[in-house]
Amino acid sequence: MFRHDFLRYEVGVASLRNATSLRHLCGTVILSPQIAITAAHCVEHDPEEYSIYLNNYCNRDNETAPHTQVLEVIKHPSYNQITRAHDIAVLRLELDLDDTTWLDDTVLPNSSFGISEDCTIYGYGYRDLKKKEISQTLLAANVKIVSLYECNKALGQYVAPKYDSGMLCALGNRVDACEGDSGGPLICSGKIEGLSSYGVSCGIPGLPGVYTSIRANLHWLRGLLEDEK
Repeated sequence: MFRHDFLRYEVGVASLRNATSLRHLCGTVILSPQIAITAAHCVEHDPEEYSIYLNNYCNRDNETAPHTQVLEVIKHPSYNQITRAHDIAVLRLELDLDDTTWLDDTVLPNSSFGISEDCTIYGYGYRDLKKKEISQTLLAANVKIVSLYECNKALGQYVAPKYDSGMLCALGNRVDACEGDSGGPLICSGKIEGLSSYGVSCGIPGLPGVYTSIRANLHWLRGLLEDEK
């Protein structure tokens, strides 16, 4: 995946792993000690098969990154496994850390309207499709939101998301989300606006990636967060 190392310390971005092999599967964003979000297609199995590792949390040398088991997976009720519509899931967990002051759900948008064009994507996915190696450090790339009309023109009607699918598209300059980045955040003006979902290969010029729109799914997400309070 053709990206540069991240410039900001996005500690809430974590690695979703297979609980047995510890193999990285997807990205995830921790919103509170009890709640994380990721792409729904990343969690198709029972919750006990997944764990979350805070790879970029400050540790002493040789210490294992803080981690937690996934206790429950709640997929969006309109998630479609085939079309990837509403590709978002809430993960319930119990994160035991001395300091959780950096966790704050104010990173979510305040409403379902308005979005900045200039954004940054984060993830641990492939830097290079040929090597197919997951990154050990958090990576980032700058992208711009494009309209669903432009997305449809670029990807075609069978690949581009539908207008009522709760998804959005973003395009980078020869940078893109790639395998292993699904569920990682797209952040615009300090707010999480999307989660990486799917695309056509990685980093092909002119082809945008598709992301779950947080704003389009905000009412459902806010409802689950309120239940935790």
